[in-house]
Amino acid sequence: MRNDVAGSTLSAVALGVLFLLPACTPATRQPRVPAPPPPPREVLTPTAYPTMPPPESTAFPTPRPLVTPRVGPGGKIEEIGPEITFLGITRADGKPLEPKDTRGGIPTYQNFVGSGFQLVVEAKPGASGFDAGRRIFVSEATDPSKRPDLELQVDRPLGDGSKVICDRTRPNIGGVPAIKPTSWAESQEIADTLNDMSCRFEVFLESDSSCTLGPHEDWQFKNADSKIQFCMTVAKAWNFPVGDTIVSARLKDTAGHPGPAKQIRISRPKDPPTPRPRPTMTPTPKGLPVRP
Repeated sequence: MRNDVAGSTLSAVALGVLFLLPACTPATRQPRVPAPPPPPREVLTPTAYPTMPPPESTAFPTPRPLVTPRVGPGGKIEEIGPEITFLGITRADGKPLEPKDTRGGIPTYQNFVGSGFQLVVEAKPGASGFDAGRRIFVSEATDPSKRPDLELQVDRPLGDGSKVICDRTRPNIGGVPAIKPTSWAESQEIADTLNDMSCRFEVFLESDSSCTLGPHEDWQFKNADSKIQFCMTVAKAWNFPVGDTIVSARLKDTAGHPGPAKQIRISRPKDPPTPRPRPTMTPTPKGLPVRP
């Protein structure tokens, strides 16, 4: 009987092993499928910005054709170009300053150091109906007709009066020569001087991005009728001399017609302003209160 039990046990064990063997057989591994490569990253090519030639360069767009000026009665050229709506100065922060007086019909602005302020010109279209030109540097050494649209001159030299054209940046920084008497004649010397002065200006076409502040401390043109603004910060290298300097300005429109000229006077006193005396407070002695 023991042999039967032992035989039955061995048979059961053998059957269990047979049933377990398939479960222990290692499963066949499926081949690994590689993941698809990620899409290539987008490469942004930066937009090339146009480069501006340096002031000394003559690589400028083709100049406009010369305009035959309209001659009125008596042989005088008609000034039908842009009308200057404001010519004056502001503080360095853009707050306009009022003229001290109008001697001889010319507004006089006073500044005690000759620099550190802004010279501002604003204009609107004139009788021609064309917009005011925007060019502040158009120069050619052998062609006096190449002139900027903003034509501005002084009757006394600014700074060292350097005759180098547009020497407004270091290391070769200098002043502006004078034109005396005031003249708009077509000569190479006058054309060079006009370019030397106007290239120091910046051009503003929108009132809310101008260089002048309004009464509510917001950026706006000085004159509400203005359509364009030119601003120059007067640096020490081209500061105004002691005494009175006449500034004359006019603009040409996009067709080349000149407009009427305007003038202001920049007055720089020889002596600095006398400081105002500070008020002093004299204490008034008070008696001590007395008990009743």
